[in-house]
Amino acid sequence: MNPSMKKSVLVSSIALALCATNAEAALITDLFGSYSWSTDSANFTLLSPNGGVVGGTNDVYLYWNGNAYNSSSDYTGPGSGVNVTMSSTALFFGHTWAAHDIQVFVPGSYSFDVGLGGGNPETGTMTATVGATQLGLHMLFDWGGNNNIDVFVVGQQSSVFGSGLLFSTQTNAKGQFTCDANYTGVITKNCLYDGALYGSTGAPTMNQVWMLASADGNGDGVMGIPMASGGPFQDFNANFNAIVAPTPKPAAVPVPATVWLFGSGLMGLVAAARRRGKAWDGKV
Repeated sequence: MNPSMKKSVLVSSIALALCATNAEAALITDLFGSYSWSTDSANFTLLSPNGGVVGGTNDVYLYWNGNAYNSSSDYTGPGSGVNVTMSSTALFFGHTWAAHDIQVFVPGSYSFDVGLGGGNPETGTMTATVGATQLGLHMLFDWGGNNNIDVFVVGQQSSVFGSGLLFSTQTNAKGQFTCDANYTGVITKNCLYDGALYGSTGAPTMNQVWMLASADGNGDGVMGIPMASGGPFQDFNANFNAIVAPTPKPAAVPVPATVWLFGSGLMGLVAAARRRGKAWDGKV
């Protein structure tokens, strides 16, 4: 995540985090040190089942508190623990959208019951394997009155998204977008959506290397993991890519020893008063 972070550091950090097995749900704090991470220029690219670009935006605000989870059981539906917030002002096919209940997961194998979300008739189980130099993000997605659509993203560190091509640059001799999912000719798969609104860093560049880029999470040749059956985006793949900046967390303020002594003395006075109260009961 940090530009100067080496892969060996990433792997060793995650290995330490995995001292608690996946069977033992646990929150891993400060996965890459005492930092939080944020950007206002994360990318959202939605791909069709055949890998063509459907839409997206480049003004996604993302904040991660630096903590992560290590078990599927850390997700129990809406209201589970949250360590990422994400938002955008861009409309998606005429509707606002929101991602919430976002959790980061360390390497491991995960399985999510999509029926836990409620509010959307999804069925089945979403499974994913997060590799040694990857992180996973599970979230619930709201769009156009459809709430709690399950999305899982496997993010690869220091990577180009898909084919590294930009949606707006891929045209044939007739000027048709060959990355477009609606184009009936030969489609260039896994292009990056580079339109809509932009955050402070502007439009992404050709072959953009992201600190964390969405990967092909199930090996079907299309970036992302297909969304569950029954939802409005069944079999479509939601992808998020980001370059995030670290912010040191405030150092813990030590409590002066005099405060501890005062607290201990106060507790002693309370205990003594209770003992006296019992001794005097009925004798006044």
